[in-house]
Amino acid sequence: MLGSSKRPVQLGAYFALSRVVPTLARYEDARKTKSDDEREMEAREIPWPLFSTLSSAHVVLEDFLLRFDLDNPFVISPDSELYHRAFGFLLSWRLTLKLFAVSKPEIRSQYAAFFRESQLVSGLLHFLFCLMPVTGVFHADTGSTPSQGIMRLPKFFSEKPQMDPTASASLLELQHLACCVYFGAVRHIPALVREWFNGLDRRGASAVDRFTSQNVSPLLCSRDIGATQKVDKAKLRNMTIKARPVAREVVATCSVEDITFEILVKLAENHPLGAVTIEAGRPIGVSNSQWSYWTLQLTTFLTHQNGSILDGLLLWKRNIDKKFEGVQECYVCFNVLHSSTSQLPKLLCRTCKKKFHSSCLYKWFSTSGHSTCPLCRSIF
Repeated sequence: MLGSSKRPVQLGAYFALSRVVPTLARYEDARKTKSDDEREMEAREIPWPLFSTLSSAHVVLEDFLLRFDLDNPFVISPDSELYHRAFGFLLSWRLTLKLFAVSKPEIRSQYAAFFRESQLVSGLLHFLFCLMPVTGVFHADTGSTPSQGIMRLPKFFSEKPQMDPTASASLLELQHLACCVYFGAVRHIPALVREWFNGLDRRGASAVDRFTSQNVSPLLCSRDIGATQKVDKAKLRNMTIKARPVAREVVATCSVEDITFEILVKLAENHPLGAVTIEAGRPIGVSNSQWSYWTLQLTTFLTHQNGSILDGLLLWKRNIDKKFEGVQECYVCFNVLHSSTSQLPKLLCRTCKKKFHSSCLYKWFSTSGHSTCPLCRSIF
């Protein structure tokens, strides 16, 4: 019904599905099989109602989009079939991003692998930048008065579109929805957006960088940094987080057994397109190699995984806590908690008694071509 040519039907389907997304996320987690645990990094297809709408709309829009550049927005008539295709496509992506956000880390990593393989995200982002006006001004449909026809861009990232089923379809609504979907993408799947951005040509990258830096990054930085101050204190326990919004910085301090760990995270001006900067001094009592592994994991998480600053800092803290609790780290990635799934090492070598993350071991088997222990080389 999201692909219907009737706007009220599309919105009715969207509102109904939106209410069941949390239940759908729980169902997706419950249907994990033993094979899923052994191959945590494999792709997981998003639920069929969403995927069918995304894929069918993607095929229709793909040929149309090839005629437009990223910095050359086009206009879609509200009376056209293309409008309803685009509207259903954007509604489906809003639901997909919501599902991604409420899913558990291991499921998110599988969805991300599916997005990467299917290249759906690149098609989405190309479409959004052909629809969102790069000038920073929204022009409503023909016939509007000047005061009604121009609306400033930042509002459309910070406010949700009304999407009233009784209202008429409009280009302004479609543009507003496109902005909301883009903000959801940079917030929930930043690593995938960054990969797409890094693959653009110079002209396209310049347009995306300028648009994002001016209209999206300030709001996203504010929300990401602000989220670190709203976390439940019970989750932090022995860690404190100080926010420096003006400098786009967060400083985390973790204390364990009279040893204090401090790390600074600085967001890029064009966040999340630019790389996150990590600054840390090695505390006394921790080896150089161990501190490097912890710092590298945080850098890798914030650069290549689809999580927030808070997610990365909590992972960093849990790794430190587990290490001091005596939990054995994985001897492939040298971390206690896996950066994508937050899982502990579970697979035990019967010969050397060392443990490994299932995804790390699966990757080792795939790249080495042998089903042997990475340490003692015994058959696993």
